[in-house]
Amino acid sequence: MAKPDWSELQKQFLSDHAKSGISPKEWCEEQGLKYSTAKRYIKIANSSANSQKKSANETANSQKKKCVKEPICNSTIPIAQSSEQDNAHDNENTFNLRNYGLNDMQFRFVNEYLVDLNRTAAYKRAGGNGEGNTAYVGASRMYRNAKVNRAITDALADRERRTQITQDAVLKMWWDIATADVNELTEYRRLCCRHCWGFGFNYQWRDAVEYEDAVKKAMLANKAPPQDVGGYGYDDTLDPNPDCPRCNGSGIGRAHFHDTRDLTGAARRLFAGVKEGKFGVEVITRNQDDALKMVAQHLGMVKTRTELTGKDGEPIKTEVANMTSQEAADAYKKLMG
Repeated sequence: MAKPDWSELQKQFLSDHAKSGISPKEWCEEQGLKYSTAKRYIKIANSSANSQKKSANETANSQKKKCVKEPICNSTIPIAQSSEQDNAHDNENTFNLRNYGLNDMQFRFVNEYLVDLNRTAAYKRAGGNGEGNTAYVGASRMYRNAKVNRAITDALADRERRTQITQDAVLKMWWDIATADVNELTEYRRLCCRHCWGFGFNYQWRDAVEYEDAVKKAMLANKAPPQDVGGYGYDDTLDPNPDCPRCNGSGIGRAHFHDTRDLTGAARRLFAGVKEGKFGVEVITRNQDDALKMVAQHLGMVKTRTELTGKDGEPIKTEVANMTSQEAADAYKKLMG
């Protein structure tokens, strides 16, 4: 990466400052420059600086006079407050989206996404083109970008660090898990069979390539080649044909797993991962019954109490004499018999 031409950048800043009065820090943020580094080069000219310093001193003197007249004064000197804020923003540990190398569109998208976690709406608000599916595709492509996704993940983590965990927040988490709709994770669908939408309810192929592969396979096995009278264009996402004589309109049952990267809210809390085994992929979820029980216990709806009693509800006698093990066993049988 080429080294910035600070002299040229300083001239550009002074020109912009003369037009709009923008501060060095704001100007650096707009240009994607790190102010902690640029502030040594990007600064207001001496005449402007002296003017600002004079203005700040006049404001400070005015505040002091006001404090003399009034018994209580909570005012602060503006220049000191600004310096304190600058130091806070310059701290290397402070989260800053500008550190992720995002372009202007990506920067706006991340900021808009953090508002409501809706990628398509954020894409439009950030200035993205297109409507409907076009906007969704553009938003998904933007969201999948490595730098954008990392910035979003870190921003959400930073937000969580700044958020205090309360009993209400924990209760809300349990309630989300207990009431989440599992269909947002996985579904069992009844979809069309190969004959549902074929011509004359004959076997329908996806395309000519699939049919030709089936012909070659049959020839190698010395079997009669299949026919394509049912046509092409089989789509296994369509609903069953209620008039299909092969499946009687029931279709074929198939499991469907949603893209877990798109989960939000309660469904994301319910999701606990996936497990791949010899029987395929298994979606792991948190136990909703246990979550509901935790909510009920938190609200005092479930009381857990264990009582130990003897025969006919009488108290268990705890007086112990000098018994042998056999005598103790006999006494227990008599008590419970």
